[in-house]
Amino acid sequence: EPTTEEPAGYEEPTHDDYSNTIVATTTDGQTIYTTDADGDGVAEEVAIDADSDGNIDRAYQDTDGDGRLDTALVDRDDDGYVDAAYADTDGDGRVDAVQLDRNEDGVVDVDARDTDGDGRIDTVSVDRDYDGREDLRATDTDGDGDVDVVATDTDGDGVLDTERYVDPSTNPYASH
Repeated sequence: EPTTEEPAGYEEPTHDDYSNTIVATTTDGQTIYTTDADGDGVAEEVAIDADSDGNIDRAYQDTDGDGRLDTALVDRDDDGYVDAAYADTDGDGRVDAVQLDRNEDGVVDVDARDTDGDGRIDTVSVDRDYDGREDLRATDTDGDGDVDVVATDTDGDGVLDTERYVDPSTNPYASH
């Protein structure tokens, strides 16, 4: 469900006095910050300021401490706020969670997840009217990549009250 929480896997960057951060500026004007916060020789965060304006445009973080950068945060419009987050929550190298802030209000409007661990997004929740509440949920219940169930909030009260079964065979209420 859309929430006012930070995107999945997001951790506020922690920077000491930069003694564990390497700052590099490329010939095309990008500034890249590589931080080894715990001093073990493995980066916990790589942040890229594509135009060196002081706003991080992309950041890659190791949020679970396994030494792999598992979360990508993107500021697509260079306003200093995360617009999209992509996370590998189970360590298989595939994105399992995507969160988007489509109207740049700091609230997640689209939350897509791999809820069954098969490496494919199977549930997408959307706040269509930007009120902070889920209005639509599309779910692939059988893992074939197609939406099987669409649930909507038809009266705007924040409760999904209507289900539509795209594939009749997935309808638990139908007689088979």
